[in-house]
Amino acid sequence: MKYISYSKKKTNKTKVIMINGNGKIFINKKNLKSYFGNIFNKNFILLPLILSNFYNKNFYIITKGGGKMSQIFSIRISICKCILLFNYNYKYFFRKLNFYSIDDRIVERKKYGYKKSRKKEQYSKR
Repeated sequence: MKYISYSKKKTNKTKVIMINGNGKIFINKKNLKSYFGNIFNKNFILLPLILSNFYNKNFYIITKGGGKMSQIFSIRISICKCILLFNYNYKYFFRKLNFYSIDDRIVERKKYGYKKSRKKEQYSKR
């Protein structure tokens, strides 16, 4: 069976496909170890899989835009959504551990006459 989920974080968009397999995770056609070199980043993604005993499934992840941390958060939310499609009983467990909460903050746009969104030019009296 194939389970598909989507998520967003800032300018990042992620699609996760979960199928039966032997526990391989591919992100943009690269394995998890080569895409995220840092052990913290890998554990951050793998934590919902380990806690819910879903480490025997294959995950194919497509992520575009944003920075690395944005991609990591988006991937974790999508993985949790896939697990919930398979077994909805994990919803309260993920909610309690804050795995499933979505952060809707986006970058504020630049305004006319300002250097940045809120930064003004220095005022000079004379």
